[in-house]
Amino acid sequence: MQRSATCTLALLAGLLVLFVTGVARSGASTVSYSVYAQGLDEPRGLLFLPSGELVVAEQAGGAIAKVSRDGRITRIATGLRGPHDVDVDARGNLYVAETGRNRVALVSPAGTVSTYIESVSSPVELAFNPAGELLVCELWTGRVLAFKSPAERRVFASGLKGPHGLAFAKSGVTFVNDVYGDKVIRVAADGRAQMLASVEFPVGLVLAPSGNLHVAQPRPGRVSRIAPDGATAVLLEGLKEPRDPVFDAAGDLYVAETKLGRILKLTGERW
Repeated sequence: MQRSATCTLALLAGLLVLFVTGVARSGASTVSYSVYAQGLDEPRGLLFLPSGELVVAEQAGGAIAKVSRDGRITRIATGLRGPHDVDVDARGNLYVAETGRNRVALVSPAGTVSTYIESVSSPVELAFNPAGELLVCELWTGRVLAFKSPAERRVFASGLKGPHGLAFAKSGVTFVNDVYGDKVIRVAADGRAQMLASVEFPVGLVLAPSGNLHVAQPRPGRVSRIAPDGATAVLLEGLKEPRDPVFDAAGDLYVAETKLGRILKLTGERW
């Protein structure tokens, strides 16, 4: 009889874990998710195009994929080595942080792949800032480089333990994840840097119109929110290596669940 009761309690505990996986409380509200796309090969580096299509870097598959609004997946570039992140210019060219080749690759609208910037060390994140510079995070050197062109570069930030995420505010402030430093850095327009928040293993972040930052944390399996004053709150937990959150034009939040090869759409919160 005692053994039966123990088994019943264990079953109930297992059901409870299944119920709360992927849901976290934030004040009086809860955040949940639905699967937007699946069948991707270690997705990360999410980017919404003006067309509404989602561009995804498939790290293990060595491809760049487009996901249509109805979830259909089309590979637009293949043969890459460890692509981590993407951004786009006004002409529709895609820029790829190709970690395995230590370069920034350029993918034309026709799908032609070429080298845009060579000899960058383990580039894992890139984004155009409001001034038009392409910022590139070098994971192992601890630097963020700013490129006005492939031949014109400057060191934007240094001394980090692993820069792995960029976001820009209209005020000129730049936010940078320091993945192995377990923190998010705030870099003012004049170049002064200070820690905004302590966050465990942050990979990818995005700024909401509210001024809140949203950061993915693959090691603890969370998506968290950082308020302008640095206060943090867990929005979603129980995920399998979430990375690189992004907003679409409608203001909905998406995140790559890398280990399960899918993209999640998050709901239930005012971001």
